[in-house]
Amino acid sequence: MAYYAKISNDEFTVSENARLGESQREKYAIEADNRSSEEYATLKTAYEDSFTSDTLQALQGELAELKSQYTIEMTEEEQTAVNNSIVAKQAEIDTEKEALVPGQETALDALNAKEVEGTEYLVAESETLYTAMANALCRVTDMYTGVDEFTSSNGEAISDDNSVYWEGFYRGCKRTSYNTQGGVHRLGGTPFRKNYAAVGYIYDPVRDAFYASQPYPSWILDEDTCYWEAPIERPEGMEWHWNETTLEWIDKPGVKPYLSWVYNEEKQIWEAPISKPEGVDGFWDEENKQWL
Repeated sequence: MAYYAKISNDEFTVSENARLGESQREKYAIEADNRSSEEYATLKTAYEDSFTSDTLQALQGELAELKSQYTIEMTEEEQTAVNNSIVAKQAEIDTEKEALVPGQETALDALNAKEVEGTEYLVAESETLYTAMANALCRVTDMYTGVDEFTSSNGEAISDDNSVYWEGFYRGCKRTSYNTQGGVHRLGGTPFRKNYAAVGYIYDPVRDAFYASQPYPSWILDEDTCYWEAPIERPEGMEWHWNETTLEWIDKPGVKPYLSWVYNEEKQIWEAPISKPEGVDGFWDEENKQWL
């Protein structure tokens, strides 16, 4: 049994996706203009003409003539002679066609170069965007229990790690280790991707690691554990809570129930960022910041 986290970088690549679409449309427009130019038409004609030559046309005419000589009234010896001539002529045609290939390739390169002329900067920009998107953070959107990584595609046990295949099989997933926390395997095995994933977690493709969302802007990710750490060490004892405004640990009674809740000094209680509607006997939805 293995565990797989479904990931998506959509929320982290909004601007890149938008710009990629714009740059592709700009590229298509430039290419369309190039294809409508007289120079492109001339190059296209040259490319079409590169598939033939006076020599090839002459040889094809001679072949047609030889084929027209073949009749059923011929003797076997005469038929054999004509067949041999046809085969020999076809060989000449094939040789001539092969000789035309370099010219065809040159003509096609010129035609393609004209089509994409003026789009070089857009191609470079697209490559940069694709790289940025490939390295962008991803959000864990779902968790699956799947096939063990030491299983082949036909279900047989194997000695090699087959995670890459199964990650592709489950589409857009990354395997995660149930026993890995803070970069340590709790059973003494090899830690894998720093932390066991959960819905809402971050997958970092550069670090190849799972970790929780940054709780406060000032907190820093520990590279060894992939845990978020406050800029100052938390004091020992008591129930300390982080104050991002003053960048310090403060002592507040009770435990902060949700990350978005704030402490009301006057009432000395933790409160949601929006008041609970009267008559509503529900619970707080932290993800959407609303009462349900």
